[in-house]
Amino acid sequence: MSGRRKVQVSFVIREEGERCHRAGVNSLQYDHNLKRLYSAGRDSIIRIWNVGNPKEPYLQSMEHHTDWVNDIQLCCGGKNIISASSDTTVKVWNAHKGFCMSTLRTHKDYVKALAYARDREQVASAGLDKAIFLWDVNTLTALTASNNTVTTSSLNGNKDSIYSLAMNPAGTVIVSGSTEKV
Repeated sequence: MSGRRKVQVSFVIREEGERCHRAGVNSLQYDHNLKRLYSAGRDSIIRIWNVGNPKEPYLQSMEHHTDWVNDIQLCCGGKNIISASSDTTVKVWNAHKGFCMSTLRTHKDYVKALAYARDREQVASAGLDKAIFLWDVNTLTALTASNNTVTTSSLNGNKDSIYSLAMNPAGTVIVSGSTEKV
């Protein structure tokens, strides 16, 4: 029995047409042009809502994460959404059609925060692994099965886990928040 490895599998059975989060909401983004609200939940789902239709606001769900979705960031003029999850991944989504375009597996622990530099189309991700990675959004949206290599920039210097990020629109300043008593 020493050569056997124990594997645990879990799954959630839910109604196919479920139209609400099963747990708390961690992040929101609003597209004022399309009047769409994006909500990221602790149920691992990103949901899209039409706030212009209060009787039937639910549009669709984006399901590809396997753990909490901690942060989302709308970018590229509302065409794409980036998500950060406790499953240690950063995902790039087509915000209009609701499908996952690519998955980035650079972090070694929960990814807790994202920041967006609109002028440079650059996103930063950070989390419990104390690392901050910078991503070029135009490169991320062009990834395919055969062209899937991403060059990232890494910022070091954090001594503790990172829980929040902010970046100016030009992408020249990035600030992280952690449990350090600074």
